Amino acid sequence: MTVPDPVDGTTGGVAARYLAAVAAQDVAAPPDHPAPQGKRYRYAPRWPLRWPGPGAPPLGPTGADRLSALLLGYAPRRLELITNTAFAAMRGWPSTLPDLSRLLPAWFTTRRAVPSGGAFHPAELYVVWAGTADLPPGVYHHDAAHHTLELLRPGDPAAALDHLLGAAASEPRHALVVACRVVKNAGKYRAFGYQLAMMDSGVLLGQLAGSPLAGRVHLASDPKVGETLLGLDGDMETVVAVVELPAARLGGTPLAAPGPAAAPLSITEPPSTIAPPAPSGLDGDRRNLAEADPAVTALHRAIRTGAGTAPPVDVPVPPRDSAPVPAAGSPVALPTPAAPSRAATAHRASANDLAPGLTVGQLAGILAYAGGHRAAGALAELTGHPRHPDLWCLVDRVDGLAPGAYRYDRERHLLWPSTAHDGAPARLADRLNAGMSRAGASLFVVAGGDPPVGRLDPVALRDLYLRTGAAVQLAALAAGTVGAATRPMGGFDAVAATALLGLPAGAVPLLHLLLGAPRPRAGALAVAFTEGSADA
Repeated sequence: MTVPDPVDGTTGGVAARYLAAVAAQDVAAPPDHPAPQGKRYRYAPRWPLRWPGPGAPPLGPTGADRLSALLLGYAPRRLELITNTAFAAMRGWPSTLPDLSRLLPAWFTTRRAVPSGGAFHPAELYVVWAGTADLPPGVYHHDAAHHTLELLRPGDPAAALDHLLGAAASEPRHALVVACRVVKNAGKYRAFGYQLAMMDSGVLLGQLAGSPLAGRVHLASDPKVGETLLGLDGDMETVVAVVELPAARLGGTPLAAPGPAAAPLSITEPPSTIAPPAPSGLDGDRRNLAEADPAVTALHRAIRTGAGTAPPVDVPVPPRDSAPVPAAGSPVALPTPAAPSRAATAHRASANDLAPGLTVGQLAGILAYAGGHRAAGALAELTGHPRHPDLWCLVDRVDGLAPGAYRYDRERHLLWPSTAHDGAPARLADRLNAGMSRAGASLFVVAGGDPPVGRLDPVALRDLYLRTGAAVQLAALAAGTVGAATRPMGGFDAVAATALLGLPAGAVPLLHLLLGAPRPRAGALAVAFTEGSADA
């Protein structure tokens, strides 16, 4: 059957066409594409946020200081992008520190998980601020490298927030808007870059939702509303989610705006005289958009126009190698998980090597947090959704659990054994990732087979990728809480993983997370950062 052209509004085949384009693309990256650039609004009014550190006054419990703590602990940040001055303030070292790349390997990231292991972070973070005594109301872009807010549009954003979130609020609130530069990494990853970008945006979303300051999480069903508010070129950058920040959680309610009452911020297309300033750093995005795979632009166009909500038509799904169906044998009851530690989650770091010592209790805590077992608050919007992806495990060496393949039952907090292995399950993961140090288990985020991924409508496919990234990040955050180490892997043999796990027909492994115990590291990286306040 011919897949319909999405231009005519029949969008059922858009997901299948995109997945086919990813499967057909070459592995090698073009050599002539430079690394993507960070986005900045160089001519916008700037509000530097305060850094904590030795000798600096402690951050206050309200307003911009509370926001600073939230962004330092949860926003995307890569250590070598931090300015020397800021690094000195955090560690108490001289500001004339030599190039930071000499102090740490280029792959090391703080508080971030793969997919964006190469620091190609496609997610951008915006702050819609109701106003406090130390920060005027308006819409801001967070320049993560300099920990500075760039004012895009001044004014009281209450009406704009009501429009963005689809409901009015009786209490003051702020919001964090997560946007994705959908073609930022296309020069390296081509069609696969869209999937990777959405997963990476989900990583950030999962991290933000884990903050105690977060309220509800809204996945953007109509990206154009947020694009208009932020002044984005929706072909290159689109809003994917909004995280509410109840004003009371940031220190008192109501929070009065400074000086005279701010004029309402228009929610319609702003006149050119008050439009957000032009950003820099998007030259590569424009080039990538011009060279984008038609399947990528069709998928993105269907989501932005709202056409992706139509019932999918019957499209052919590429045949898959048959895989054993999981056995309905006796499940393994997991220990009751401990509540996640807020202090630990803000300091999660990806590890390059793993050591033996993972226990079934640690694995249980990781699965419960990432899988949505008893999820509450902001996390319930992500992990409690019926389309939250499944979690499967390849257990190699976990104290208290037999080696093998398992499916996690998030409703009852159980592990169901699979008959996929050949009776010699030890070192299963070595057959999947040759040469990787193995010391515990491999956690896979899996898209269920009903409906198959290729038959999802475009919005559902985008949301699946966002939830996949969130699940990986929540697993990494929980690992920091229980004392385990993680190494997320975006690249792996999906066919081999399907066979080793014994996935049912139509199920697709999307991301892979190595779990083990942390190995000690010498030098500056062995010292934990103390960013933000204790409860944020």
